Parts: sequence; C-alpha cells; structure tokens
Amino acid sequence: MQHEAPYESPTADPASARVLAREHHTRLYLQLPNYTGNLRRLGFGDEDFAGGGSDRLVDAIVAWGDVDAVRRRVAEHHEAGAVHVALQPLATDGGLGIDQLRELAPVLIES
Repeated sequence: MQHEAPYESPTADPASARVLAREHHTRLYLQLPNYTGNLRRLGFGDEDFAGGGSDRLVDAIVAWGDVDAVRRRVAEHHEAGAVHVALQPLATDGGLGIDQLRELAPVLIES
C-alpha cells in the first residue's frame, strides 16, 4: 500500500521558504559555474552565493508564498518577456511536488 504524505501548501513565511529553497535547490545550483555565471551577469556577487544564497538571491530566483503569490511571480516573468517559465516545486517531504503542481496548474493556465 502506497503512503501519500499530506499536502503542504507553498509556505508564505519568508524564513521557512528560504530554508526550504536553500536545502533543496540553491545549494546545488550555486555550485555550478554556468548558474553562478548567469547570476553574476544579473548583478549578484560572491556574497550572494555564500551559505546557499543570500535572501536577495533566493527571493529573486525562487517563487514562494501562496498560490496567488506564485502566480504573480510567473506573470512577472511573462510581462518581462519570458515565453517559458519552468517550475520546480519544492515539497517539504522531499517528494516531487505533484500536489503543489496540481494546485498551481489551474491558476497558471488561466494567466
């Protein structure tokens, strides 16, 4: 019998969201020169890459908050000219974030 973890909505608490992002996302990507090179071109520096990423960097590259906050962040990318915005949900249980995608999909399709 498969056990499914209870769904956890994207966090609206900045400190919790940043911890989750650093643990599951930014620490890995900030070790890769192609990512840090692109971020440097966008104005981030060594101080932003330390410790899994500064608050400024995490807030710039990770959409966190409730569904509407994530929808707004995706819309900001589209308004800036993006034709494709990739989402990689970060589930607190270490899962794939399928429940988060199910909640976000209807809202993002509308925008």
